[in-house]
Amino acid sequence: SADVQIQGRYKATPFTNGLAATNAVAIGGAFLHGHTLKVGCMENGQISWDNQPILGTFGTFDAAGVGTVTYNDQGDLVDAAMGHLEKHIVHITLNGGIQMDVMRWSNHINLRITMSARPGQDGHCGNFNGNPGDDTQDAIRARIGLGVP
Repeated sequence: SADVQIQGRYKATPFTNGLAATNAVAIGGAFLHGHTLKVGCMENGQISWDNQPILGTFGTFDAAGVGTVTYNDQGDLVDAAMGHLEKHIVHITLNGGIQMDVMRWSNHINLRITMSARPGQDGHCGNFNGNPGDDTQDAIRARIGLGVP
């Protein structure tokens, strides 16, 4: 949407036989008042606020009055198959009712985004208009293309 921008970065991993998996996520837009939060995988990523590393260990970061970022080993996983591994979960609570949980694994991340629909919202997961018929891969590509806007 115009005020909230969430962008994933995808890379091939040794465990996906060359197929892309989510490697990092960046959150920005007007609702963050010019700030950017990024979360990467454990192997070569980090957690950063305005490109400065934060939360090198478990703890909580006050995100300049726009929310909080908590890093710990607590929470439900998106992919239960990862349950045997040590958890590294970033819990992001931002103004406007946006909640994200980012599970950091060695060379990829899983994420869960919970938020209300926003005007103009569209992307990898669809446009949140209640019509799953226009959230197919072809329909999304027709609306936003293959590249990053």
